[in-house]
Amino acid sequence: MNPKQWLALTLVIFGTGCGGSGPPSGDTTKAQPAVAQKAAERRETVFDPWVGTIDRAKGVQTTVDAEAAEQRRKIEEATR
Repeated sequence: MNPKQWLALTLVIFGTGCGGSGPPSGDTTKAQPAVAQKAAERRETVFDPWVGTIDRAKGVQTTVDAEAAEQRRKIEEATR
């Protein structure tokens, strides 16, 4: 096998290993519609600290934008 085939095979193996279904529901004869099923509980991931940092940064940006708009309004008012 050449390196491209090995790479493709490796990617397929990793891709199939990463994709999985949720835990079995127990009774597979009664399939519920997707709307009626409860949302899966959110599990903690390694990205949670970064997501929190991004959320805080977005909050700071909102504050800065609001203060900048207020400052622009004051400048416009003073120049009239």
